[in-house]
Amino acid sequence: MLCPSVFQPSPMTMRPFMDPHWPVRSLWPETRPLFYHMEQEMIRHMQEMRQNMEFMERLHQKIFEEIDQTSSSSIGFFKPIAFQDLGQDGGSFALSLDTKEFSPEELSVKQVGQKLRVSGRTEKKQDDGKGSYSYRCQEFRQEFDLPEGVQPDTVTCSLVGGRLQIQAPRDKAVKDGKERVVPISVTSVPAITSPSSPTPGGPEGGSSSSESNTDKQ
Repeated sequence: MLCPSVFQPSPMTMRPFMDPHWPVRSLWPETRPLFYHMEQEMIRHMQEMRQNMEFMERLHQKIFEEIDQTSSSSIGFFKPIAFQDLGQDGGSFALSLDTKEFSPEELSVKQVGQKLRVSGRTEKKQDDGKGSYSYRCQEFRQEFDLPEGVQPDTVTCSLVGGRLQIQAPRDKAVKDGKERVVPISVTSVPAITSPSSPTPGGPEGGSSSSESNTDKQ
């Protein structure tokens, strides 16, 4: 018969488990280094996010400063198209507009009834030499009232030396109200001349000029 003492552990074997001062953490893996590592990773990610946000803020500020500089540098181009009224003698209707910024293909003159509408639009691409391109757009529209006695079919246009010259003899006016595109001829000899000084704006109608700049990288 087996002795019961064989199945009973000896006191020396059970002593470590019965000792109240025996560290319980030795039974499980150490978790403190793991949480410390996770905490450090979170701090590092937060620092990277803050640095990225600061970089984006500086980038936006630089972009806005460049836009402001571009806008301020282009203020000098915002000006109405100057014109000269050269028909003060009463014998003819004559106008001269400063259109040196526009080519003949970029100008348009239309006559609708007793209204004369002059418009122009130009777009230019400029390279700053650093891989950046600037697009400059300039547009104007001016409207003039044809005086009494001017026949709309007799209105002629000529472009000479960067000036658009419009003239027509005074005759019995035909008020049919139809639209007519007035062709522009390019010549080297001015069709009308006068020592009078340019006057900004328009005599009867309105005038407007607009320009925009866009940068494309």
